[in-house]
Amino acid sequence: MTRKMGNKPNIREWVRDRIVFLAAAIFVIGAFAYITSGQVLSHDSIWLHPLKEFALLLSLIGVVSLGYELFLRELTFNEYKEALQELMNPDAVRLGIKGIYKNRSELGQSTSFDELFQHVKHEIFIGGSSLLSISTASRELLKAKILEGVNVRLLLMDPDSPVVDLIVKQGGGRATFINEIKTSLLLLQKLQVELNDLEGRPKKGLLEVNTYSVIPSHSFISVDNDEPDGLIIADIGPYLGRSLPRPSMIVAKKKNGMYDYWSEMNQLMWDDSSPINLENPNLLETGTRALVFASGRETECYHAESDSWKAAAICKMGPHWRSVKGSQWVWARESLNLQETQTGGRQKFRIKFDYPCERSDGLTRAELLVRADNECRITVNDFSLTNHFSGADYAEPFYIDVRKHIKCGANEILFELVNFAKPDAKSPEDNTAGLIYRLHIEYRK
Repeated sequence: MTRKMGNKPNIREWVRDRIVFLAAAIFVIGAFAYITSGQVLSHDSIWLHPLKEFALLLSLIGVVSLGYELFLRELTFNEYKEALQELMNPDAVRLGIKGIYKNRSELGQSTSFDELFQHVKHEIFIGGSSLLSISTASRELLKAKILEGVNVRLLLMDPDSPVVDLIVKQGGGRATFINEIKTSLLLLQKLQVELNDLEGRPKKGLLEVNTYSVIPSHSFISVDNDEPDGLIIADIGPYLGRSLPRPSMIVAKKKNGMYDYWSEMNQLMWDDSSPINLENPNLLETGTRALVFASGRETECYHAESDSWKAAAICKMGPHWRSVKGSQWVWARESLNLQETQTGGRQKFRIKFDYPCERSDGLTRAELLVRADNECRITVNDFSLTNHFSGADYAEPFYIDVRKHIKCGANEILFELVNFAKPDAKSPEDNTAGLIYRLHIEYRK
C-alpha cells in the first residue's frame, strides 16, 4: 500500500516528469536535426553526414531514455525495492506481510477504503463485531461497488447472542455495543432497499449479511480472496468490549505465507454464521430508523488563513489514546509541528447533518460519544454545553445526550478544541492533539 501524500509534493514524481520531458525534447531535437540537415547543408558538404549521424545518435538517446523512464525505471525500482525488503525483513516478505500497524487509525493513514476497494474485481468480504464503521462511512462505497458487479459479504455479531451480553458486561455494562449492532443492521437494510430500487442493472452484484453467536477470533477485510492479487487486512485478537485499539496487519498472497491461514479463519467464521434477511420489514421489530455520524474525512475543520471549512485530516494517535468504535481521530493535519507542540493552539471542527423529523415525538435517541486531547467545548445548534470534555485515554468516552438540542432539518455540532502549550517539548510526539466522536440518532417512522 502506498502512503497518501496529501498536498505534499512527491519529489520522485516531480523529477521523473521532468526527465521524461527532457528525453522527449532530446528525441524531437535529434529527429528534427536529422530531417532538416539536408535542407540546411548542401549534399556535397563534408559536414552533412557527421551532422546527420550525430542527430540520429541524439534521437536514439532520446528514444532509449524515454523508453527507460516510461517502462523500465519503475520496474527496476520495484525489483530493487523487493530485493532490499527481503534482505532487511526476510520473515515479513516470506510470510506475505505488507504492513503491520499499531491500530486502525495508523492503518487509516496508510490506506483508505477508497484505495483498498479501487481495483476489486469480484468480492469484498468483511467480518467484525458490529461493522458500524462499514455501515456508516463506507456504505456509499459498498453500494457503488455492488452496482459495478462486485459481490459483498458482511459478517457481524447477532445482537441477541448471549456472547453480546458478555461483551457488554466486560465493556462496563452499557448497551452501546448492542445498539451499534442493531444500527448497523438497520443501515444495511436501508442499503438493500436502495439496491432493490435499482433493479435491472445488468452488472449488479449481491449483498449478503450473516450474523454469528460466538466470540470473534478477529476482524478482517478480504478483497478478491481467490485472485492472485488478493489482499486481507486482519485485526489481531478478539473484540471484548473494551476500547483498547488492536493491531492490524495487511497480508498478500505468498506461497507458504500467512494469507491462507487468515483466509481459512475468515471462511470458518462465515460457515458458523447464519444469514440475515434484509428484506424482512420487521428485521429488528423496532419500527425505528437510525442515523450515525462519525469523525473522519467527513468532519470539517476551520482554516483561519483562508476563512473556510475543509476536510479534517486523519491524525496520528497518541501513545495512550483510545478509540470510539466506527470513528477515527482527526485534526487539522496528520500531526502537529514542533512550534504548535510548544505553543499550543485552538482548532474548530464541525459536523453538519439533516434530521428528517417525520413526527414530532419521533426522536428516541441522540447520543454523542466523544474523546479529545486536550480539551473540547461542544456547541449543538448554537447551544453551548457547559462541560469541557477530554478523555483521550479514559476507559470509556464521554456519553452526551443531545436529544433536546436536535431540531428538524439542518443541524450542526461544533467542536472547539484547545491544545495546551508544552514549551519544553522536544518533538511533536511530546504533545499530541486530536478529536474523535460518534453521533447516534434513532427516530420512529
